[in-house]
Amino acid sequence: MTNRRRMAEQWDSFARAVLPVGTSPLQRQEMRRAFYAGAQGIMDAMAKAMGPSDTVTPEELETVAELHLELREFAKLVKDGRA
Repeated sequence: MTNRRRMAEQWDSFARAVLPVGTSPLQRQEMRRAFYAGAQGIMDAMAKAMGPSDTVTPEELETVAELHLELREFAKLVKDGRA
């Protein structure tokens, strides 16, 4: 297993895309905390949905697809200024 920090990479990409120049250190810190809290929530939801077997079930795949769709829909709301 590598020590690649995928969430840190995602945070960096997100921060570059949405944080305006001049964002205060406190606002940056709070945004980072919220970003990681959301990521933890997704991980918890996925872990809860996944069964203990090594085989992925259709229901498990559906849960992941639903989470993905919900996140995409929310991103569109943000982009449209409605969230």
